[in-house]
Amino acid sequence: MTVLEKEEKMKQKIGVVGVGALGSIVVQALVDGKIDGYELIGVSDLNKTAFDVPHLSTEDVVKSADIIVECLPPAAAPALAKQVLDNNKTLILISSSALLLYPEIGDWIQASSGRIIVPSGAISGLDAVSALKEGGIDRVTIRTTKPPKGLTGAPYVIENNIDMDDLSEKTCIFSGNAYDAAKAFPANVNVAATLSYAGLGPEKTQVEVWADPDAKGNSHEIVAKGGSSTITSRVDNLPDPNNPKSSMLAGYSIIATLKKLNKDLVVI
Repeated sequence: MTVLEKEEKMKQKIGVVGVGALGSIVVQALVDGKIDGYELIGVSDLNKTAFDVPHLSTEDVVKSADIIVECLPPAAAPALAKQVLDNNKTLILISSSALLLYPEIGDWIQASSGRIIVPSGAISGLDAVSALKEGGIDRVTIRTTKPPKGLTGAPYVIENNIDMDDLSEKTCIFSGNAYDAAKAFPANVNVAATLSYAGLGPEKTQVEVWADPDAKGNSHEIVAKGGSSTITSRVDNLPDPNNPKSSMLAGYSIIATLKKLNKDLVVI
């Protein structure tokens, strides 16, 4: 067996479910050969995509791939998680708020030899928060600021009759814990859910959601305090042009996660 044949044999089969703004970033990287060690077996999406790759049913993607990348709305993530875990496969889950909205996913993980891996998404500092957790965290807060159009249509906005077009200045429209934030803004605060798992958990992670008509993009600021350490992290992201509710960095974080999974040396 040649070295090339050995490398080809070792490639893991990967499929992407959901080829919208974030999924397209991942598929493009795989098609361009920018993520070594993987063979893209196909994608699954409700619509035909522009990629010249096999378009399969979600069931066929799960059965054929070793690793499945999820880029769906949070409401659609549980059904995929169930399929992946029932087949004892690995799921890369970017819709981390689904873990809070559908706690039964945790039971499925326990009953499976498969696993779920959550990328960092559109925020930074998770490694430091995880380290501080080992020494004891007193408080974790994340403040998310987005242009009003990036929050339009969220359940909390609709239920409270908030007119996003009427905002003339930066306004805090929500304050609560990560669990409540996931219900209020399921498409906007995956970052809060991810942070909660790295730190104090969803009930003790404080979340603020701000709408700013002057904002050019999405920003996420984290403050974690514990012992003698205070961690402050801020990321300013331009919204994805194809989906103002998400940041392109979230798509890149999936690519980074896949690269780490295929490396012998991982620098977190």
